Amino acid sequence: MKQIYLEVTYRDGRPYVAYLYLPSKPEEKRHRCRRVEPGMILDINKEGKLIGIELTAPKMVTLEAINGILTEYGMPRLKDSDLAPLLAA
Repeated sequence: MKQIYLEVTYRDGRPYVAYLYLPSKPEEKRHRCRRVEPGMILDINKEGKLIGIELTAPKMVTLEAINGILTEYGMPRLKDSDLAPLLAA
């Protein structure tokens, strides 16, 4: 995947869980996970690169929290529009 992609799963019209796919090569696979608060699980490849973020509590997650994680891993910050489907629900 070459660009950021947000997938949101809804239950009863509300976001239940979401996954933020980050730019990675198709052959890159999750090697380990790291749980962070509030309600995020980071998927990290064998080289230590962040390849995705599972949002297990979408209503608790903020743009600032995600951007803090992205900054920690040396990745570009997101804009409001990148999370618009999640924030609009």
